[in-house]
Amino acid sequence: MTTNACNALQPLEDAAPIRLTPRERQVLLWCAYGKSSWEIGQILECKESTVNFHVSNILRKFDVSTRVAAVIKAIRYGMLAGQ
Repeated sequence: MTTNACNALQPLEDAAPIRLTPRERQVLLWCAYGKSSWEIGQILECKESTVNFHVSNILRKFDVSTRVAAVIKAIRYGMLAGQ
């Protein structure tokens, strides 16, 4: 397992809260549903490059390198509960 994947699975007790914009939350939710950037762009009525911009910000904020790791970390933080 890669270092970043391990980071997504570490306990979160001492981790600082991650703040996402409303649009980043929307993009993250659609990532959790397995949608591609193109599909998310169609759903949110924006360009694929805009979606990729938001994904890049999400990955940076979660300190991970993949969408899957970001989704796992979001679930562990309870950010996708009840969606």
